[in-house]
Amino acid sequence: MRMPFIEFISNGDLKFVIVFIIFSSIAITQFVKKIRTNKSTGDREMLKFYNSKIDNAAFWILISSVLSLLLGLLHSFYFIGVAGGMAPNMIFKGVSYSLITPVLGICLYIICKILKGIFNLKTVKS
Repeated sequence: MRMPFIEFISNGDLKFVIVFIIFSSIAITQFVKKIRTNKSTGDREMLKFYNSKIDNAAFWILISSVLSLLLGLLHSFYFIGVAGGMAPNMIFKGVSYSLITPVLGICLYIICKILKGIFNLKTVKS
């Protein structure tokens, strides 16, 4: 049995999903600027500049993913300790919910890295 995608996204930590949306939109905006620069002038310095912005957005998505994982596990284990123990199915459900946001963040990190790599191998137009 698979978790539906909508449930997967909605059970993630909203604070981190908002952070992911912000940094992903920055990366996409810089990618669009990179495409326009590549089509019009092919200026290598500007392409490097846009790549660095995309790389910074990807870095912060990855750091936010790790922080989300740690806070989610801390939250889950705190409530297990407060309750004095729980049924295994509740433990696994809490841990699986704490893994949702990091998985989403790592997927967005990979997408940002792909966006950074596009158009890097083309030669400068003469």
